[in-house]
Amino acid sequence: MNNSAAKVGEIFREAGTAFNKLSEMTMLLHPMGDSQPGGKWTEEEIEMLRNCVHRFAVDLNKLSQHIKNRTVNQIRSTLKKKAFEDAGIPVRQVTLNMLNASENEVDVEELTNDVKLEFESEPGNEEVAIRNLF
Repeated sequence: MNNSAAKVGEIFREAGTAFNKLSEMTMLLHPMGDSQPGGKWTEEEIEMLRNCVHRFAVDLNKLSQHIKNRTVNQIRSTLKKKAFEDAGIPVRQVTLNMLNASENEVDVEELTNDVKLEFESEPGNEEVAIRNLF
């Protein structure tokens, strides 16, 4: 089993434990008689439980949205790269090190005047590409 699969398995084990605890607490919230240990829940305890479940829902929604946005940005980047390649325009990825390099570190002889930097700045997707112009 690879490391990612082990991490996912651990996450699901933790989620299972959390949902079992939530189930137990829900059963205590609606006791079948006065024999339940702990007695009736106070309004403060009910509010604490509601806040915990609400935070869980909000956090899970944030994670879901982040993954969806990342996936959309990956698809957009792949389609853009394919469009450049299909048009015969070579695209080379530029690293931050290349952008931050001092002038004497840049191989200017390899660059020509028809080279243009394109900046793609969308939330979660900061990309720079060098494109050769015709």
